[in-house]
Amino acid sequence: MNTACIPPAPPPPAQDISDSPWHEHDGSNDIITSLSAAHVWLALGWHDIRQRYRRSVLGPLWFTLSTFILVGTLGFLYSNFLNQEISLYLPFLGAGLVVWQYLNSCAGDAATTFTQAGSLIKQIRMPITIHILRMVWRNFVIMLHSLPVLLIMMLFLGHVPTPEMLLVPLGLLLLAANCVWIGVVLGILCTRYRDIQPIVGNLFQVVFFFTPVMWTVDLLKERAWVAEFNPLYHLIQVVRAPLIGAPLEIQSWTCALGMSVMGFALAQYLMKRCRNRISYWI
Repeated sequence: MNTACIPPAPPPPAQDISDSPWHEHDGSNDIITSLSAAHVWLALGWHDIRQRYRRSVLGPLWFTLSTFILVGTLGFLYSNFLNQEISLYLPFLGAGLVVWQYLNSCAGDAATTFTQAGSLIKQIRMPITIHILRMVWRNFVIMLHSLPVLLIMMLFLGHVPTPEMLLVPLGLLLLAANCVWIGVVLGILCTRYRDIQPIVGNLFQVVFFFTPVMWTVDLLKERAWVAEFNPLYHLIQVVRAPLIGAPLEIQSWTCALGMSVMGFALAQYLMKRCRNRISYWI
């Protein structure tokens, strides 16, 4: 059969990348598109962690070791000052410090996330919330380095696993969700107004002393409302309470869930208004 007269098969039609969901985003759907592109921000976050511990012997164990030393030192010191039982105070302090460090890191990194990713934002058309999710995921993995220390410490002090611990993953998910909208809001505001960054850092330093991280709420007695009106306290409690086997606090879960809903509404509003301007603010 003579194949010389058979015309070659036409090449497959080129795929228009503009029709891909990756490129169909604007301020109205940037957050949703970013959340659906988990393979991107997960990979970028792992890359940041590998770069952070590159050429390190212990790698992420340095963070675990520093947490163990910090909790052990402050625990023995403040348990005497506050007249607390050491076996109960150490897990309380350890869980509180680990979650607080995560909140503080996410807030501090959010202030510079868009400026540090300026080259990617200007050169690659990708959902801009991906950079916030990358930062939140990176700090989340670093936080997980310390959880084994807390569990080992609790077992050593005689604590046994309780059914409340089953709520820890849900609490961590709710905590990370709140850090996402906080990151979007602070990222946009700090990119537009650079003076907000040092204000955020100083504010967290002050709020730390008004948040029940190193002291318990019962020490306030009739002034317990100071902690109950502190939103960061409730974000800490959704993880700390089930981790140390404390009774379920409906108020903290309701507050954390409500903050997540209202926070994402605020983040969506700012993203819709400011997304196209961020590249000019960098």
